Amino acid sequence: MNKRITLKIAKIEDETHDIKTFTFKHKLNAKPGQFIMITDFEGGEKPLSISDCSEDEFSITVKKIGEFTSRLFQKREGDFMSIRGAFGSSFFISDGKVLLVGGGYGSIPLYLLAKYLSEAGADISVINGARTKNDLVFCDKFRELGIKLIITTDDGTYGEKVSSVDVARKILSNQLVPKPQLGNNDHFQAGAWKRENDEKKKKFDFVYAAGPEMMMKSLQGVIGDIEYEFIFERYMKCAIGICGNCTMDPLGIRLCVEGPVLSKKIVEQITEFGKYHRDATGKRILY
Repeated sequence: MNKRITLKIAKIEDETHDIKTFTFKHKLNAKPGQFIMITDFEGGEKPLSISDCSEDEFSITVKKIGEFTSRLFQKREGDFMSIRGAFGSSFFISDGKVLLVGGGYGSIPLYLLAKYLSEAGADISVINGARTKNDLVFCDKFRELGIKLIITTDDGTYGEKVSSVDVARKILSNQLVPKPQLGNNDHFQAGAWKRENDEKKKKFDFVYAAGPEMMMKSLQGVIGDIEYEFIFERYMKCAIGICGNCTMDPLGIRLCVEGPVLSKKIVEQITEFGKYHRDATGKRILY
């Protein structure tokens, strides 16, 4: 939907010291993985992932990282914002055994996906990783879904001091099996994993990932022949496939239309994946 709608901010919630969730009362009909374009009419329009969506409201969860998001953090409940959307492709909803791998605030769209997967009856394991405890988002919300949750931090301030990709490698190679982390002060130790000895384990049917691109590039190397979908981030201006700013080499995939969720078949053909992205001028920026 390219029509612009101006809405009041119905609710603002602090997720971390620099991440907030903004909720709007509106029937958006968004699916997991889609995004909106949002503006405060003071300077620019930005694409933001949809973190939650119900029959009569939707939410975006935002990290303060620049001029626009800094202004957004100064808004109050009742202030007006204007949106377009929802735009883009959405995640495939599997009813099998699935693994969700998130990194930092990039894991935000995985929450709505997990809700849809749960409703479909999937067997869900989530790896929620970040650099530090203060960068983790949605741990409690994932727990409320009653799914298997593994928490990791690069510096070991919460959960295990290990990367989310390292955990995924062990799980996907059937070395370790995730068990739920349900406590508020849980730590990723012996109780977080259990070894399967003689019990035959079912292979994962699908892997989903959201987070830093280099994390997803590393994850690609450990998935093997399992089907997967990754959600990508690129500089977007129009969200309707006209400007070409978010195209990806060599296929010319427009991330705002054919993406931001891309399948294994497409990802394996993208030569810029994990190598470079582009700035507002179209210049290549190496990772």
